[in-house]
Amino acid sequence: MKTISSQIVDFANENGWYLLAEHLMSRAAAAIRGYILGRELRTQGLRIGPHSLMRGLKHISIGKNFRAGPGFWLEAVTIYREQNFSPRIVIGDRVCASHHVHIAAANYVEIGDNCLFGSRVLITDHSHGRYSILHDSPEVPPALRPLDNAHRVVIGRNVWLGDGVVVMPDVTIGEGAIIGANSVVTKDIPPFTAAAGAPASIRKQFDSSANEWVRTGSPPFDMIETLI
Repeated sequence: MKTISSQIVDFANENGWYLLAEHLMSRAAAAIRGYILGRELRTQGLRIGPHSLMRGLKHISIGKNFRAGPGFWLEAVTIYREQNFSPRIVIGDRVCASHHVHIAAANYVEIGDNCLFGSRVLITDHSHGRYSILHDSPEVPPALRPLDNAHRVVIGRNVWLGDGVVVMPDVTIGEGAIIGANSVVTKDIPPFTAAAGAPASIRKQFDSSANEWVRTGSPPFDMIETLI
């Protein structure tokens, strides 16, 4: 196992001393940020990248060793115009989020242990306006429509969301599921399946007896093939 000094030398040889200095300063800032926010959230091993936004910390619970890249946006929405909410965001242990991941809740979002999220992922339990039981007119500007917060999002443990995935309100993603890049999840995804598309549909299912991923249906092409 390489020592820290040898790792530093290897990084400098591969990337140059300027990027090394930038990398070390970024890690030091992330450690300080994580320590301060970790005390507020009563957790350990928190690392949040620069240019991040976090709001509603009293309504957020984060497990140990959470990691998020630059531009992370985590918000428990408590007030929107004349509306007041009592949201809850629950994130398990060892969750890793890449650059510019956005997680927002006006009601309830839950994320299980060991999840991995690619860059520019959106997870939200609400929308601007109501379009099912109650209906808001398209003549009203979207920013002036009330938030529809009657939904939940639950993501099981060991879930992998590829780059650009959008998880819409009122969705449950089962344990061990994989969602292909740029997919839009509009309905529940069962455990141990791989889904892709907009809207996302199941493309593969894990066969535990054979220890392999098996195709389901006959899609025109397999968007998951490049992921697993």
